[in-house]
Amino acid sequence: MLFVPIRALRRPAEGGSLPLFGYIKPFEPQLRVCELEQYRAVYCGICRGLSRSFGPAARLTLSYDFTFIAMLYASLSPEAPRFAPHRCPCHPFVRRQHLEPCDAVDFSCEIAMLLLREKCADNLSDSAFPRSLFWRALLPVADRFASRAALHQQQAALLSREMTDAQRHVESLEPTATIDQCCDPTASALGGILALAGRDQPQQRILQRLGYMLGRYIYLCDAVDDLEQDQQRGAFNPLKNRPDPAQQAELLRHTMAEIGAAYALLTPQYFKGILDNIVFMGLPRQAELILEGENRHE
Repeated sequence: MLFVPIRALRRPAEGGSLPLFGYIKPFEPQLRVCELEQYRAVYCGICRGLSRSFGPAARLTLSYDFTFIAMLYASLSPEAPRFAPHRCPCHPFVRRQHLEPCDAVDFSCEIAMLLLREKCADNLSDSAFPRSLFWRALLPVADRFASRAALHQQQAALLSREMTDAQRHVESLEPTATIDQCCDPTASALGGILALAGRDQPQQRILQRLGYMLGRYIYLCDAVDDLEQDQQRGAFNPLKNRPDPAQQAELLRHTMAEIGAAYALLTPQYFKGILDNIVFMGLPRQAELILEGENRHE
């Protein structure tokens, strides 16, 4: 991957943090060739959309998770996705397929900017000098991007701000904070955000549940991924009292089962094969890699 996703900006040692993204990926060996090409086209379409809406620097926030959000949004839309070949700065001599501008791309890009702002603000509050200088310099840029995104996503902007405040409160309860309490801010925010993609009330309720469990999955993956590092540095991690990999695996298995149950209630019109792959193969594979320690400090 040529761009640096948010999750590559590692958390500081001084305390807990909002979870880093990048865990919702397909299991590529089981994708058909045409599905892999479509997935890459959506990924490139989001990259192009970030640059178009927020400037070239916004490409640095590109993440697999937002590709999933765009595909899920597009799969429930009555408008068929359109693709066209384009060149880009990373592949200037080859025209590659891109998902053309649409509501799904705009939605995913705007959510990415809102969450980037919260990530920067949270890391700034947790970091000590001189690391805090980096986040202090980045925050005004992220804040400008988020303000532009909030013009179209006011509810999502409110949810992302509430997530940050709630996460700080939960971490202040250490060592009494439970796993469920620690997961809830991220889970509730992502649940509310995905519900915005629903076309009617029943679909919104399904998406809310799906987003909630995906947020829980992301938080748990991040906690497992960083447990060893956080133990060495004395940083907040809700799994410090559950270092047994078997317990961690059980938490993730239960969460993935709930994700699959919620997703099964949806009827995707497009990208179904890719979405099925991500939910039923990609998520378990990522959890397996994290539990085995092969995904740490990627």
